[in-house]
Amino acid sequence: MRHIKSYKIFESVSLKFPKTRNGVVKACKKYNIENYTINDDLSIDVDGDVDLNDLKLMRLPLRFSYVSGSFSCNFNKLKSLEGCPQTVGGSFSCHGNGLESLEGGPQIISGGFYCFLNNLKTLVGGPQTVGGIYMVHRNKLETLKGSPQTVGGNFYCYVNDLVSLEGSPQTVDGFFDCSYNKLKDLEHFPEVSGSIYIEENTVNLLVYTFIKNADSFLIEDFIDYEIVRKRDTVMLDRLQTFIRDNDLEMPDLEDIKKHYKIIE
Repeated sequence: MRHIKSYKIFESVSLKFPKTRNGVVKACKKYNIENYTINDDLSIDVDGDVDLNDLKLMRLPLRFSYVSGSFSCNFNKLKSLEGCPQTVGGSFSCHGNGLESLEGGPQIISGGFYCFLNNLKTLVGGPQTVGGIYMVHRNKLETLKGSPQTVGGNFYCYVNDLVSLEGSPQTVDGFFDCSYNKLKDLEHFPEVSGSIYIEENTVNLLVYTFIKNADSFLIEDFIDYEIVRKRDTVMLDRLQTFIRDNDLEMPDLEDIKKHYKIIE
């Protein structure tokens, strides 16, 4: 009896995509999806946009393979991205759901990636190519592992639980906003072409005099000087040398002492 009960539970939560071509056609009609091609595995390619916003969906109603335009499934009750297209020619947007994982989502997005206001703790399984903006703010991220190597627009990861930037992109072609996290050093900071926002992180006490308009070389310098040790100790002589060598303003030591050990 236990075996039978377990099987029924599995069946009840498994994803139930249409199993016939006629079923796919009916689902496409129901959700106003046009200009589509049904593949042999009953997934579909769509020439155009797909809009599945605010429909109270617990799961996606179809399996998508490719969407030439933008794909949006915002403000539903999705826990999974199973069924999403693997390649999107425009932007991909899934914000305002209850997502805890990016597994099953697209891997190639030519436009922007909008996945804020979810419950993500990791970006593993997420897209590896994003041509535009990348928005994963207001989640529960503890790491940026799983980020693409390059982001073609601004990168937003503010209001999360990040204690490290490990896993962040190597290059961000825009500004980088990691404010309102728990960062105490700048290790693994990406090469950023625009402004940098790091307010409401402990490390901002050390870098607020220069960070917003800093270039990547200055940030690399800050890291290379090994000013912060083990995320809780500041080497004062190294900080002073870095400030002097770069003709910067010395930060407030009294504030720093409230959050770091200082070795003189």
